[in-house]
Amino acid sequence: MTIDTDIHSSLLPGGNFITALFNRQLMSFADRGGASGLVGDRWSDICNDTVQAWVGGVSDVPGGRRPAIEIERIARLDAVPAIAAAASKRGLQNPDFIIIGTQAGRPAIQAADAKFSIETARSRQVSVEVLDALLVLRPQLAPLTGEIDPEAVIEPGFFVSPDYPMTHQMLRRQRNGVRRATVQDDEVEQILVGADEFFSSIEGAELLPLLGRTDGLPIPLESSLLASLYYFRIARALIGCWVESVKPLLYMGDRTEIDLEQVMEEAVERAGRASSAYQLMIEWDADVERFRSARAAVDQVTHLPIVNRDLREMVTKLSDDLGIEAPSLNQVRRRLGSWFRGEIRDEVGPLNPPIADLTPVLQQLAQVSSRLTPHLPEEIHRIVTELGLEQIEAAESVEIVTG
Repeated sequence: MTIDTDIHSSLLPGGNFITALFNRQLMSFADRGGASGLVGDRWSDICNDTVQAWVGGVSDVPGGRRPAIEIERIARLDAVPAIAAAASKRGLQNPDFIIIGTQAGRPAIQAADAKFSIETARSRQVSVEVLDALLVLRPQLAPLTGEIDPEAVIEPGFFVSPDYPMTHQMLRRQRNGVRRATVQDDEVEQILVGADEFFSSIEGAELLPLLGRTDGLPIPLESSLLASLYYFRIARALIGCWVESVKPLLYMGDRTEIDLEQVMEEAVERAGRASSAYQLMIEWDADVERFRSARAAVDQVTHLPIVNRDLREMVTKLSDDLGIEAPSLNQVRRRLGSWFRGEIRDEVGPLNPPIADLTPVLQQLAQVSSRLTPHLPEEIHRIVTELGLEQIEAAESVEIVTG
């Protein structure tokens, strides 16, 4: 049976799956389609299922010089966005899990972090210092962790990564033109997971068989997490291309529902004339560049016609006149830009592609923009007043809570 790491082919950028996965163009295109986030979220869920089963067992401490922790419970932090938000606001990092138990009869805790790509792991992320600093958020953590003994020993943590060739090669410190891991072997707990299990529930995996057939390499995707990851990244890049071709030119945060049937239909048609799955991606991306260019042209014409210097002067004067603290310039500019673009869109619509002749549309946008520009001062006044009232209401709320 062929092993995925033994495959060398000119169809793969760099000639093999490991090098292909570090191809900068592939990584960039794939993340336009949200590949990294989807893989990371899926890995966190798999890790949670695994680590929760460790309760009642033991967790080793990296370094081999300290007794293992007898696990009583494990708190998952990454599933609660408010924890990450609170930590970020204080400049803190938060691991995905906190292991809580006893060590030689004393309370002990330890951080663990789900890391699909071990080369991105840094020891500090699960260090004693990071977990100790995070405990300032005990009130927010308590619903997840339960009571943590103030005297609990904090031990160095570890990462949970997939047991597959990429992790193995990174831990062997093999560069070969790609990055390598900086953490030590005993800082990594490897979990064996099948490609089918991993990708079965992720949107876009439906494209993997088509992409695999396009290359025709002698490796069943269901038996190779490495090869499946490569083709999944291409699949999400293709989805990103499709989204770029259908989302409005006058974009205002519109949510584009992905129609996988349409993506598949176009992918099948393109695969018939592509020399490889990678080339299919490159050619599709080149084709949608015209939509990106059109969107950029629309953005330029509908850009807020006031420079920061002038806006700052107006905001400062209005704030002084109103007797309030000057609000953030970014806040004002965001609201003003949303009003300006929204007014234009109300008049001309979202401008769904394709548009055969963009020139008259750009001329119309420029005319609407010119008509709106004289109204900017009154809108700035309205926005600064609104933000001032919000300041007052926030201050009153604090007084009520602390009074």
